[in-house]
Amino acid sequence: MAHERSHWLNPLRTELWSARWIFLATLALYIAIFSRRVLLDITAQVQTITKVCAGEVALPPTFMFYGATWLSALGQCNFTLLMGAAALVCAGFISAKWWVSKKILLQALALQDKQEIRKAAWLAAMLGLLASFPTADWPRYGYYLSGAPTPNYWMNGTLLASWPFALMLFWESAQQLERVRAGWVWRMLLWILLLLVSKPSYLFVFALVYPPMLLLRHGWHNRAVWIQFAGLAATATLLLLEYWLVFRQPDSVYVRDFNKGQASGVVLAPFFVWRHYTGNIAIAVLSAIVFPVSVLIAWWHLALKHLLLRYAWAGFGVALLISATFMQTGEEYLAWNFRWQHYLASYILFLSSAVFAWQQWRAQAYRKDLKIKWISAIFALHLLSGILYLGKMWWTKLYY
Repeated sequence: MAHERSHWLNPLRTELWSARWIFLATLALYIAIFSRRVLLDITAQVQTITKVCAGEVALPPTFMFYGATWLSALGQCNFTLLMGAAALVCAGFISAKWWVSKKILLQALALQDKQEIRKAAWLAAMLGLLASFPTADWPRYGYYLSGAPTPNYWMNGTLLASWPFALMLFWESAQQLERVRAGWVWRMLLWILLLLVSKPSYLFVFALVYPPMLLLRHGWHNRAVWIQFAGLAATATLLLLEYWLVFRQPDSVYVRDFNKGQASGVVLAPFFVWRHYTGNIAIAVLSAIVFPVSVLIAWWHLALKHLLLRYAWAGFGVALLISATFMQTGEEYLAWNFRWQHYLASYILFLSSAVFAWQQWRAQAYRKDLKIKWISAIFALHLLSGILYLGKMWWTKLYY
């Protein structure tokens, strides 16, 4: 029995050990940012924990980040201690995001060679640093990422907590589109439940994109399809409950604190709030996805047939539609709380585009292809932009 347990734990220890550098580097980054007193969404979320401790507001239903931070602070409610714990928690979730991204690369590309596995680990790390290109909003207003669906967003704890689960839901649902299985409903519900208690933003994208693609590929008469639809129906009930807890419950932090005691809600206001975040929405969007667009242009005839890429592009389009259309009422109106899913969808699009580009590189490795060099250069510019942005945030103390 002891031998079997050791056999099961050894791969886990190896995986955790491989993530140590990502964790330590990210932890150092957050310590540097927090020490500069950069005012982030994380700061407000830590303040929410202190209010929950004082009994002023109820614990939000998206409690994963709050609970993990409180536990990491050894159950203490001191703000400084909680901020230190938040740095640990954010580093942990980003490490999990890296690990899931690496796993997706390994499985999607069927990598087994040690050198290729190492390349996948580095690529996953670089994907976590990418950012949109700056636009005229930077020299004009000082806005670097504001209004852009950038592939990474480091400033919100609940979003970071949801990232690994959104990736798992995307990847496993993509596999279901290839070959649907009734038994997957339980794993689907697991990732959905974890998203509900971390941040449910990506669920809206999943609910609008996955079911129609599933029906188009596998038809109405497949039993496995309808079993998964039953799981989605259960999810809708949980989302309605969470809607009430967040926007209507009197003790919710969004009602009592952010909305000055008034119940909140959702309205349709196409592009109204988005225009407050950028001078040109179209350019802001394009600046964020130069790499995926370049991949699409370079191999458009193959890309249109690539299921993973089509799924990612469909999700990104729906994510932008949600960002543009739905707004929260009340004092939080201009906070643009219905945009979170477009960061997740953008990252997924970059990850899927990287998978596709790697496949093309392997298929054409026998010759020097200018497309590969061009695509690699665009990717490198996104990476440089992400590093530049982190330095800009630390220097100016402004995260937008």
